[in-house]
Amino acid sequence: MDVRFSGQALFCQISRAELETLSSGRSVDLIVSLPRHRSFRVSVRPSAMSADRGGWTLESDPTGIWLTVPRAELEQLGQTEMFAERLMREFPVSSGQQMQVILEAVPDTQPDESSVIEITPSQESPE
Repeated sequence: MDVRFSGQALFCQISRAELETLSSGRSVDLIVSLPRHRSFRVSVRPSAMSADRGGWTLESDPTGIWLTVPRAELEQLGQTEMFAERLMREFPVSSGQQMQVILEAVPDTQPDESSVIEITPSQESPE
């Protein structure tokens, strides 16, 4: 699982194998090791409850974030082999703001690896 934060958004990208793990009732975790023997965990868990009965939840504390997604909605992902599919949900946070959570399942076969161009500052030589 890859996780990104951007403004008021949490973006979780999972593979089809991880989607199968969620569909079988188990969680998928990303654990990031931090200095001083600490870690931060992002965990996505399936819920048997439907969305209208509280199946979507977002919890957090200083050690991590726990996202629960209704299993019925997870089963809607992974229907195509070529395209990424997303579930999106907004959660209220303090002072009336919203946090958007995006859960994206990506195909196992990527057409081409993405290219990266590394830019290094030039070293000026004295004249």
